[in-house]
Amino acid sequence: MSDPSRVRTGAGAHVGNVSGASAIHVLFLIFGVVASAFFPFFSLFLSDRGLTVDQIGLVVSAMAFARVVFSPLWGHVADASLGRRRVLQLGTGAAAILALVLFVLGEQVWAVAAVSIAMAGASCTAGPTLDALALDHLGDEGMADYGRIRGWGSLTYGIANFVFGAVLELVGVGWSMPFYAIGLVATAVWAFTIPVDAPKHTSGGKLGAVGDVFRASRRIVPYLAGIFLVGVGFAAAWSFLALRIEGTGGGPLLVGIGAGIGGLVEVPMMRWSSRLSRRIGLRRVYVSGCVIYAIGFVLWGLIDDPVIISMLTVIEGLGFAFIFTSGVVIVGRLVPSSLYATGQSLSQTVYFGIGPIVGGAVGGFVYGYVSPTALYLGASALTLAGAAIVWVTLTSPAFLGPVPDDEAAAAAPSEGTGHP
Repeated sequence: MSDPSRVRTGAGAHVGNVSGASAIHVLFLIFGVVASAFFPFFSLFLSDRGLTVDQIGLVVSAMAFARVVFSPLWGHVADASLGRRRVLQLGTGAAAILALVLFVLGEQVWAVAAVSIAMAGASCTAGPTLDALALDHLGDEGMADYGRIRGWGSLTYGIANFVFGAVLELVGVGWSMPFYAIGLVATAVWAFTIPVDAPKHTSGGKLGAVGDVFRASRRIVPYLAGIFLVGVGFAAAWSFLALRIEGTGGGPLLVGIGAGIGGLVEVPMMRWSSRLSRRIGLRRVYVSGCVIYAIGFVLWGLIDDPVIISMLTVIEGLGFAFIFTSGVVIVGRLVPSSLYATGQSLSQTVYFGIGPIVGGAVGGFVYGYVSPTALYLGASALTLAGAAIVWVTLTSPAFLGPVPDDEAAAAAPSEGTGHP
């Protein structure tokens, strides 16, 4: 029997004429545009501001470190203090201001690096709180349908990449920051359509909500170890893909086209992942995404044609769709609903924070001083190693499948109460 506290809370309500479902869906639509203005083009932006390849790697690592420090803190504040909506608005508002500061700085390398790091510490609120709000809206029994909601973000991500790629080719990659800021402001404003949620967690233990996540399930530590390796591999490969395309003769247009195709492919794959998770289990879906990643990384390293590399970004979209959607639900099965924001923050801290610290720094060195091929082969090997750890960690019925919906719902609370 499901825990009633885990079924359709918070975001399921209405504000004015906007339903909870519409509010959540539009948030993901907007945030897809936000992501497209930043992730595919940021290394090119840093290069445009005068940073060398190894400096870009160090900045990427430092930004990841900022996410490591601030993301769990934001998660604790969202779950135990201010609520998830307020934290989402604070983070996106602050990141928008910092993005505009980056735009006006010009070629001041150390100032650009410092503001980029501060922006990472603010913007890391968005992903985990959005995911927590989505899981709250779906409830325990509908959690497997997260991919259907997340797919809306991939739709706008894919379309916007084509637009931004073409526009930035004409006006310069520096304009990616104002576009990013506008999207962040739109996210903060639209969040007003979601009711203010009260803090859902009270903790008397060490490290607050963060410590409670680790106490909730013994599987969380090995799971995080596995996704750390996947995160290192992904960060090393993705952080330098735009430079790889540029280095083989391409430019922002090809970067945008590749990222756009990858994003559009995510849409059906994310929607399919919900059905696939019920059929073959979350563990198989996650590991399948890792294998797809590994194949894509090898091809990025071995092929020297910028057009083909750009087209092969579709593989990243396939892998990301499986890894990200199943990963959010896996964490949702591992922790109780009162810790959704903190659990998602820790997961994304490891994947998008600690992983890139290593992947960015080491990847920049290998790319610049060894070879791009060596970087991408190494990224592939690390991804497969992380997949193996996840495979041997997720052995309970909630992750194996095929599991009937009512049985999966019954298994989930036991994963989040310290008895996995």
